Amino acid sequence: MSKDTFYFSHDYEPTSDPKIQALLGEHGAVGYGIYWRIIEMLHSDCNHKLPFKKYLFLAIAKQMLASAEQIEAIIQQSINVYELFDSDAEYFWSKRVLRNFERRAELSEKRSVAGKAGAIAKQNLANTSKGKERKEKKEENNIKEFDPFWDSYHSVTGLNKSDKEAALKYWKKLNPDEQQKAIDNIKPYFDSLKDKQYCKKARTYLADKNFNDEFKNTPKLIDRNNDPRYGEGLVENPDFIEEETIRIYDRK
Repeated sequence: MSKDTFYFSHDYEPTSDPKIQALLGEHGAVGYGIYWRIIEMLHSDCNHKLPFKKYLFLAIAKQMLASAEQIEAIIQQSINVYELFDSDAEYFWSKRVLRNFERRAELSEKRSVAGKAGAIAKQNLANTSKGKERKEKKEENNIKEFDPFWDSYHSVTGLNKSDKEAALKYWKKLNPDEQQKAIDNIKPYFDSLKDKQYCKKARTYLADKNFNDEFKNTPKLIDRNNDPRYGEGLVENPDFIEEETIRIYDRK
């Protein structure tokens, strides 16, 4: 027997069914009660069939305070006369009960499909929300990292701050490594310019990715009086080239 609890629908007015009327006419309220007890047992059985055996008649008789012969007679007539049950001589069953389980299976399937669809929709919503959060976080990080670049670029180059939105648009297109490189190479880029008036705006610097250029710094001269390591004359600033490549310039 199935251990699952199952509630089946009871007809609103089953006594209007001629088959039930015939049962009531022959066996009265007792027969009617026995019929519904058998229906309950059929719902409870895992195969929704009951054996056409003497022990079953005795079991039902004890429950319903009737005789085994009365139970057998009601079942026999419900099969052969009232057509409330079907039988293969070994077992008997009710088409009504089978229909109940078919409807139950259909309903369960619909609920399962709806549940899965709901779960997928919920997951999609969660993924969308997470995606939105990640996008907003990335946007926030982009702006947070952009401001130091923006300030540093104009501090080093001395240019007026302009076209910030355009610069930010190009900044967002860079990956994190490129963004760091763009910051690190502001000074090398600016120092490599022979004519500072041609220094690009921040947005163009980012758009053209000038931070990827190979920079050759323009030598700057210092007075030997300011650096006792060197002899007479002017020398290239060792901040920009290695010491062994320093060339001595004669003071004029």
